[in-house]
Amino acid sequence: MVAPDVLARRLLSLNEALSQLEQRAPKLTAEALATDAMLEAAVERWLQVAIEACVDCAFHIVAEHGLPPPETARAAFEELARAGVIDAALAQKLGRAVGMRNVLVHDYTRVDRALLASAVRDDLGDLRAFGAKIAKLLPPG
Repeated sequence: MVAPDVLARRLLSLNEALSQLEQRAPKLTAEALATDAMLEAAVERWLQVAIEACVDCAFHIVAEHGLPPPETARAAFEELARAGVIDAALAQKLGRAVGMRNVLVHDYTRVDRALLASAVRDDLGDLRAFGAKIAKLLPPG
């Protein structure tokens, strides 16, 4: 059984982060990030929060379903695909998002601003799609 309160809190964090990013996405460029350190830091943080919320949900669902424990966040999404919770294409996209999160957290001095801007402009839909799938696991009400 999926613990609704755990998933609901993560989904709230995901939605808040995505809302913040989506407000800025249309005009976000590498140049804008390079000239505004506060914007760059905020975008990095909101993207990290969004991806982490998805990762937390994935690990929670894997555990709650008694699936084999994954060794990595990428593997958690792959396990959800094997279990039919999400499709394989989404799992692959979310695995790439985990790679972005790893750069943001562990190799933050080498963040490619063009790649960061592109991820915010073009890839937030994958995170939102995952959130929508997970929301369907919550009981109504």
